[in-house]
Amino acid sequence: MKHLPLVLLVLIAVGCSAPPPSTSHRSPAPPPAVSLANGRSIFLTGRDANGTRIVADAMPLRPSCAACHGANGAGGIHLPGGEVSADLRHKALVTDMKPPYTVALVERAVATGIDSAGERLDPIMPHWRLDARDLRDVASYVMTLK
Repeated sequence: MKHLPLVLLVLIAVGCSAPPPSTSHRSPAPPPAVSLANGRSIFLTGRDANGTRIVADAMPLRPSCAACHGANGAGGIHLPGGEVSADLRHKALVTDMKPPYTVALVERAVATGIDSAGERLDPIMPHWRLDARDLRDVASYVMTLK
């Protein structure tokens, strides 16, 4: 009992020095499963998980990533002008690519058409306009393709 006042003082001091609860109205980051589901939706359908259509700077040749690269990301789809869509699976983007893609580099490729080495992708690749969350979600999803 002799130390009780000291313990109370320490508890009060710690409680008083704790940061106040967040007053931010931002939603917490969604769990990875939700993010990947959103990325999968964007990749396969061209719409985010809320049903909002993803648009590009210029009219894209096709309405979704999967429409050009295939549902599994394997690419090899012949496009107008003789172009063949790229393989987006992990082996092609990470294992075999020098320098390898990261989520951030996939984001850059999707949004700006710049590859992992800093070179321009073929102009047939649309520059998709996505908010930061959707861009991160679709890039993260692409990195899971096997």
